[in-house]
Amino acid sequence: MRAEKLVEELIEDRQSGAARLTIKAASLFLKLLETRPKMSMVSKLAKLIAEARPSMPSVANMAYMILRLVEEETSAGVDLEKAIESAVRSAVKDYQRRLKEVIRNGARLLLGYRSVLTHSYSSTVAAILESCEGLKVFVTESRPGLEGLRFAERLAASKVDVTLIVDSAASYVLETGEVDLVLIGCDAILDDCSIVNKIGSKAIALAASETEIPFNVVTDLWKAAIHGFSYEEHPPEEVYDGEVEGIKVLNPYFERVPRDLISRFITEEGSLKPLELRDKLSDLWSYLSGKPLKPLRKPPQRRFIRGGIS
Repeated sequence: MRAEKLVEELIEDRQSGAARLTIKAASLFLKLLETRPKMSMVSKLAKLIAEARPSMPSVANMAYMILRLVEEETSAGVDLEKAIESAVRSAVKDYQRRLKEVIRNGARLLLGYRSVLTHSYSSTVAAILESCEGLKVFVTESRPGLEGLRFAERLAASKVDVTLIVDSAASYVLETGEVDLVLIGCDAILDDCSIVNKIGSKAIALAASETEIPFNVVTDLWKAAIHGFSYEEHPPEEVYDGEVEGIKVLNPYFERVPRDLISRFITEEGSLKPLELRDKLSDLWSYLSGKPLKPLRKPPQRRFIRGGIS
């Protein structure tokens, strides 16, 4: 089967989250075993997978991790087919181990909290919340895809005390004092330790900052945008499918949340402040890209003026 055909499922899948797509990406390499694979096919498939979902770095990282492991094993004299099987098994095992550690660390963090607010759909965040008894959860709809609605339905099915709100009500709920913590997933970690997540995340982060409520991000290190990142826009029909002419639609799906709005990252390496996270990323970044992390740029200074911040 041609490599281009293999990645079509990744490109067309707009329902699965990063974790499921990352595992799916790994499984595509095993389909090469249905023919007599060549190393050039493995390299091409890795490149196509990495390009298939440029807004989800964990997919690219999985592809290039498998490619790197295959290259190492074949250089040591291992048969290519056995090297592919071994590389996929090793990479998936490492990825799943990381996810389990994130969930364990997230559940530990929530001990003592009574309520959280979350945005969009993260299977890892869901697993954390499902493991905590007596927790009240506010979930935004996360328009236009309504991932939050599916998230709320999952939590309700698990007997979690869940309240669904419209996206624009997030700041209102934070101001009521009913929320102790904002807990969201992310799609990408950028090299300055800012994150990219579903549109609406930055507004929630700003509201959390204003109300002095911690804004914590749940992520594994494989979401580091080592091989680049690009934002996605989705079809305008998701926002407006009426018949009135002259209405233009902008439908961005992701936005950046600056690191100075993030209280902590909940990772497989524990609960980390943004600059602590960057230290943990360094080795993985060098291994997968062959290049060190770039030095951090200093964030712009905030100037306090009467009535606010400029």
